[in-house]
Amino acid sequence: MVMTEEIHHTPDMLNRSYSSPEIENQRRLTMAQLAVQAGEDVLDIGCGSGFLTLELARAVGESGSVDALDISPEMVDAALERCRGMPQVSVSPGDVTELQKPPGSYDAVTCTQVLLYVADVENALARMVRTLRPGGRLAVLETDWRGVVMNSGYPELTDAVFRAWDDAVPSPNLPVRLHRLMRVAGLEDIRVTAIPLLNTEYDPGLFSVSTLDWMGSNAVRRGAVSREESRKWQDDLESLGREGDYLFCVNRFLFIGRRP
Repeated sequence: MVMTEEIHHTPDMLNRSYSSPEIENQRRLTMAQLAVQAGEDVLDIGCGSGFLTLELARAVGESGSVDALDISPEMVDAALERCRGMPQVSVSPGDVTELQKPPGSYDAVTCTQVLLYVADVENALARMVRTLRPGGRLAVLETDWRGVVMNSGYPELTDAVFRAWDDAVPSPNLPVRLHRLMRVAGLEDIRVTAIPLLNTEYDPGLFSVSTLDWMGSNAVRRGAVSREESRKWQDDLESLGREGDYLFCVNRFLFIGRRP
């Protein structure tokens, strides 16, 4: 899995983003679609600071288990803290491209916003599917970053910022390929749910504001825009918010398939 300093996220950044109402709704939909039951064993790959891990732990109860993995030691510590007092949860460092869990270990596996960082998605999916028991479910959630709809007074800077994001990850447009890749990995009954993340207000507590702030900084680090251009772009978005003209929407896609 690729996670360079340029695309490093801190627990504080994820906490702000994943506390937003849009991502809370995303977790509710994921839990409803995955239908985790008490007593099941679940693997949460790319657990971040542990928001979904905690929901999974509550669903499986103490008769089940949740193994959570993240490539970042900071995220492992944050997830451990969030799930403190949940004996059914274990959190450890782990990379999906090197996943070595025994075959048939889990009733369900979740993988949220991880595979865009992976060059060999086929290998990662095969490793996850191998860990599932017959009838087990794999849930993969990814974002179509090339489908962003947003208002901006500087469309050329918006294009540059999003091109820089494309350049920062191996698989920026993954949702369009995931259905086929999951079939190739041996999954059946694949269901796809679109989850729009829509903001019409410029509020730091919403998903888009913190995300666009980070993306502007990423574009500066990669030399796609200057610091002054990034600031001009951000100031324009804030101005649109004051005028009631702010709009941002991107679709996330939840893919759930079953191992025969």
